[in-house]
Order: sequence, then C-alpha cells, then structure tokens
Amino acid sequence: MFWSRPLTESEHDFVRRFFAHSMDELRPRLRIHVRRLGDRRRALSMNGGRISMPRTCFGLGDPGRPLRLSDPWVGGVFAHELLHQWQRLQGRKVTREAAWLQLKAVCLRRDPYAYEPCGDAARMLEQFLHAQVEQQGQMWQDYVAGCLCGQADPAFEGVARHVAGRPGHTPFSPTRA
Repeated sequence: MFWSRPLTESEHDFVRRFFAHSMDELRPRLRIHVRRLGDRRRALSMNGGRISMPRTCFGLGDPGRPLRLSDPWVGGVFAHELLHQWQRLQGRKVTREAAWLQLKAVCLRRDPYAYEPCGDAARMLEQFLHAQVEQQGQMWQDYVAGCLCGQADPAFEGVARHVAGRPGHTPFSPTRA
C-alpha cells in the first residue's frame, strides 16, 4: 500500500530533459509510488516529491522497473505530475487548488484540464502564466507527449523556457524526440 522507490537514472534524465535545473532542489527527494489496485488509470502528485503512477505505466507492469517514458501517454502523464511538483516549488498550493477544481468539476460539470490551444508562442505562454494548476499540467502534458512523438508544438517554446527557468534558452528543440 505504501510501496515507493526513488527515481531511476532514466527517470532522472527525463526530469533533467524537460525541467533543466528548475527542479534540482527537489529531484533528490522525488519518489515514485504505485497507485492502489482499485485506481489503475489516474496519477497523483503529493507534497514532498511524491508521485503515484498507475501500475500500467511501469515496464512490464512492475513498479520496480522504470516508467515507460518513451510512451507518449506515460511520459506525458509523468510530466504533468512533475509539473505539479514544479508548481509547488513556485509557491503554488497545488493540492488545495486541485481539490477545489475537482470538486467544482463534479458539481458544475466543467473540465478542469481544458485550455484553448493556439499557434502563437507568446500567447501560449501568457495563457500558461494565467492558467490554474490543472490547465498548466495539461498544457505541459500535451507538449511533452508531442516531444516524445517527435512532433513538439513550437507554440510551447516559451512555456518550455519558462518551466526550465531559462527565459532565453530552450532546453530542447521541437524536433528532438
């Protein structure tokens, strides 16, 4: 039930690739947990660097093996949960904000992950900066999944620079798989 492990070297490489040095202070404490048996499809990010992933995200379904990060869905979901850790480093109250968004989603039937895609990098960055935590997570998930497919959307370049903590530097190019 409380099984967890530190990140593998390939998982650390993934964090460095998509977050550059912006997560360095948290990276040594990041831990992967496996979701309980009854919840096989949702990931979860909690305070203190704890990320719970569904068993199907691990190699051969074995949580002792690395996450299947070359799979765009798995890599995107892991990136989404990592972004929540990054948001906490920026001072956001992610758990509280996300819980409120999920409650509103149930009551008002609104998708807390929905955002308006656009083709302009400056507009996408502005949208990211003003988005709530789940919208930011979904934007980052979509971008990383595109990178893993070899089809990174250039509209996310400003967002990638912002998340990496380097306003004038893109940590990876849209053509890098």
